[in-house]
Amino acid sequence: MRSLKVTALGSILFFIAAVLTVSAQQYNSVPLDHAVYGVIEHAVFRGIISHPPSAKPWQELTIRRLLREILSAEPGLNSPVERDIVSAALADFERKPGLDLQRGSHYLDRPLPKDSHYSLDAGISWQSDINVTGTGKIGTTNMGTVYLGGDIGNYLSYNFNVRGGILKVDRDLLGMMPNAPYFDPKDADPPTDPPTYSSVFSIPAYFPYSFTKVWEAAVFKPNDLSSYGEWPDTLAFGYEIISEIGTAFADNRLQFRFGRMRRDWGPGENGMSLFMNSHARPFMALEGTAIAAPWLYFSFLTGALEYQKIRDQWDDASSFQNLFSLAMVELNSKERFHFDFGSATVWPKRFDLGYIFPVNSNYFYQNNIGDFDNLALFANLEYRIPGIGKLWGSLFVDEINLKRDFFILDREMYALQGGVRIMLPWLPFASVKLQYTKIEPYCYTHEYTSTPWHSVLIDTAYMNNGESLGYYLPPNSDEILLHMESMFLPEAKAHVQYQLIRHGVEYGSGRVDGSSPQDKMLKKNNNTKKYFLRDGVYQWNHVVKIGGAYSFKTKKIPISVYGDFGIVVTQFTATGAPEGSEEDRSFHFVSDDDPEYKPNVGVIFSLGFKIFP
Repeated sequence: MRSLKVTALGSILFFIAAVLTVSAQQYNSVPLDHAVYGVIEHAVFRGIISHPPSAKPWQELTIRRLLREILSAEPGLNSPVERDIVSAALADFERKPGLDLQRGSHYLDRPLPKDSHYSLDAGISWQSDINVTGTGKIGTTNMGTVYLGGDIGNYLSYNFNVRGGILKVDRDLLGMMPNAPYFDPKDADPPTDPPTYSSVFSIPAYFPYSFTKVWEAAVFKPNDLSSYGEWPDTLAFGYEIISEIGTAFADNRLQFRFGRMRRDWGPGENGMSLFMNSHARPFMALEGTAIAAPWLYFSFLTGALEYQKIRDQWDDASSFQNLFSLAMVELNSKERFHFDFGSATVWPKRFDLGYIFPVNSNYFYQNNIGDFDNLALFANLEYRIPGIGKLWGSLFVDEINLKRDFFILDREMYALQGGVRIMLPWLPFASVKLQYTKIEPYCYTHEYTSTPWHSVLIDTAYMNNGESLGYYLPPNSDEILLHMESMFLPEAKAHVQYQLIRHGVEYGSGRVDGSSPQDKMLKKNNNTKKYFLRDGVYQWNHVVKIGGAYSFKTKKIPISVYGDFGIVVTQFTATGAPEGSEEDRSFHFVSDDDPEYKPNVGVIFSLGFKIFP
């Protein structure tokens, strides 16, 4: 036993020594909302650079390397304006010693023995957003950030961000929906107690399904700072902590991170992924990427999911004790193809080496231990035509049971996406994208799980802190998205967009089962069927918006501004078939005087700014 302790201690000391004795790098991640991701994505699908690993956020050293590759590309692949944009993005990561009033920070770098060093970057920033509607509904978040980061030795970087501020986000009560039956899945029949109901809200000051919480589990209201509030319906204080420790080895071919942040895994722009989306709330995880060859990448992650604050803090937390594991393999050709596949698992908390060990199949392992966990599979295929554009298709399978009626059974829970993106050569870093996404009923949900490790039933839905880990649309939805964008100046970008989002309503007499993230598909209900748009009331949102962003940093003013203006036209359709009939599945638009599902036209104006962005 003593020799085992000595060996373990020696291994730890060897790791620390290695961390402190190799060439200087910067391993902190770059937040997903940084404009540099859009620049790099354009360069990838245009064939200027090869496809980097799809597990994001990327480390700063990766970002720097990719930007330098773009600048060193053959003449003619980048216009002079595009080269200026890339040069400005690269300069944005440069730090000068001492106080820098353009960055709102203080930076120092000091040598250590054996050609090592340590650095410290400490600073502040501020971000305010306000969204208003034509009817006076508002949503505003005003958050100041204090951050501390740098290197300890040449192989280790750290970053700590804490931000807090004043929040107010209006909600409209749409109606009520029955809560999921909370009973042991092994029972033959559900309990006979009357069902309970929960409120269904909309967030009118934000474009449909675009809002994600910027605070942790709870908010604190001025009249009772000791209480844990669920939502900032009135002015409230909220905070968020983002932190990480990062490192890399073998000429940066082995990258590791331990931290809490938002993530986006998958090819393409941030916000498109069906299985790990930048829209999802942050959580703590240990993750890594191995670049085994220029055409082969492997990424893994294991972390702890967080509960959603509803009513009493401690009672609600009991059923949300979940861990999350993800593994992805990528195959690439430099110019043409990208293919990735993998699995993800939401599993009730326990010490389980099978999910923690990265070189293992989650798919087979969850069956080996008794199928207690929520397993999902995914795949993405992308074909690029350099200088023209790309096509792609994505599939996320939450749970399926292959049968003859596969496409109409409720219990077949999956999501799919396909699209095309075309380069617009007459504008800098410009493109137009047409994309279709479909989220089937009950996708990202899961029935309560009974395990030998917990005395209560566990909700193993594909969720974190009340929001989907995957795509931002709720179950039983689809979306047609047409988006055009350009970065026409180093300091400016603009976009125009149209969306059609259709979703089964979660409340009222026309409610469609499987449309809410809170719904549960019980495995024994294997024969219930779905008829998209023809099995209840569906909400249709037509969204048109135009917006952009401008940074004054090139003028030595540390401020950036951004905004959107848009119109949302909402309609409802209802089926014309009698309940239970499968013969007539036509649907019609609900009349303007319907008391429960009223059509609406809304105007939304959004404006924000960052100081020391």
